[in-house]
Amino acid sequence: MIASVFRKCAHERPRFRYTIGMSLPPDPAPRPPREAPRILVVRRDNIGDLVCTLPVFEGIRRRYPNAHIGALVNSYNAPLLEGNPHIDRVHVYTKSKHKPDGGMRALVRDRLGLVAGLRKERYRTVLHAGSRPRSEMRALTRLAGISEQILDQGTNRPLHEVERVYGLLRTLDILGPPPAPHLPLAPQAVMGARETLAARGYERAIGLHISAREDENRWPLDHFAALIREGAGRGHRFVVFWSPGEASRAEHPGDDARARELLDRCRDLPALGYPTRDLLSLAAGLSAVRVLVGSDGGHVHIAAAVGTPVVGLYCDHKVCQWRPWGDRHTVVHAKCVGDIAVDAVFDVLQK
Repeated sequence: MIASVFRKCAHERPRFRYTIGMSLPPDPAPRPPREAPRILVVRRDNIGDLVCTLPVFEGIRRRYPNAHIGALVNSYNAPLLEGNPHIDRVHVYTKSKHKPDGGMRALVRDRLGLVAGLRKERYRTVLHAGSRPRSEMRALTRLAGISEQILDQGTNRPLHEVERVYGLLRTLDILGPPPAPHLPLAPQAVMGARETLAARGYERAIGLHISAREDENRWPLDHFAALIREGAGRGHRFVVFWSPGEASRAEHPGDDARARELLDRCRDLPALGYPTRDLLSLAAGLSAVRVLVGSDGGHVHIAAAVGTPVVGLYCDHKVCQWRPWGDRHTVVHAKCVGDIAVDAVFDVLQK
């Protein structure tokens, strides 16, 4: 419903007064030249999608040092952009399925506030980083008066997500290979995570992230437990990460129960649970382990972006587009993640 409202409005005059009593600001001032462009990058998807888009911000900043660069991201992922030196303004978008208190009325007010904020920044160009941009996002940015819209036109060549998104910058005269995704963290957060692990005797431990959003990407708990037992016999210690919350939480299902079960199974083994309250505390924790073992998901991209080597567990058909970016990482894959043998993962860790 909300998308259809904005699609209709996008084709009407750019100034409105809505029944809830909020009006949009007047049309923005004349646009600046390309030498100092005002560019908005939209990435409303999941955690890994946003991490794979980080090189876009750096690429724009390198090519246009005086550019005004904005990011439009969902509320869950927004903390990952804190302290990013290439971004001037972060606009936060709440997904419709995560309606704020107040239902549809509050959601419409949220969208109008978002449009007003975008218009205030006077963006000239919007880059829709998703491979299939939602019509609502296109309508919202048109309502905000952004005239130049860059969208993915598709390609016949299989590409990593970093390459696909960075390739959209050709329209802005930005060529060449993408820089690696980099996630800047506050030094005190990194130091705090390292001190926490060192105090428990888990410095230089192996990290395990047991969560995955899709069922086909889940490695069984039996496999994680077997890996811990095998590694403990070789002198390894393990730090266990997971998505916080209970599985029944509608907004963002978590794996608290799954983590409790694994840690209970391994209570006599060197396995330490590392609960995290948000994405930044997860990133700091991942930066403090010497390697991360995890299934296809946002956590493997975060680990790679903070400089931690990754052993990624992937379904065959997702390796090309979604493997962790860079040559420091190893991917073990099978038709389904659950089919990956414990010995195959342990052999990689031994190397």
